[in-house]
Amino acid sequence: MCIACDETSRIFSIEIVTQEPVSNNMDLYKEIAHRLFQNKVISLINVGNNRAFVANDKQIFGFELHLTNRHNPAAVTLANVKKALAGLLTQFEGYSEMQIKLN
Repeated sequence: MCIACDETSRIFSIEIVTQEPVSNNMDLYKEIAHRLFQNKVISLINVGNNRAFVANDKQIFGFELHLTNRHNPAAVTLANVKKALAGLLTQFEGYSEMQIKLN
């Protein structure tokens, strides 16, 4: 959890298996933000700590989402984030196996 400017953000780690090394994908971030706003999970999003690495012989693209909902902080839950992002990777060729964890 991160607290700044009287706002509380919950931090989620995202890891996605990719065919090629990826360290940034603005289209993916835009779609994540769109789905989270559309599902009323968040009112503010920050993406950071991007990384590309290999684990268990799989190429991984990882990053953190700092999510805030000024109107309904209780809406920022792991279950709501997973629900909002379900099926997200079908539109991104070479991306699979998304894992979402609450930090």
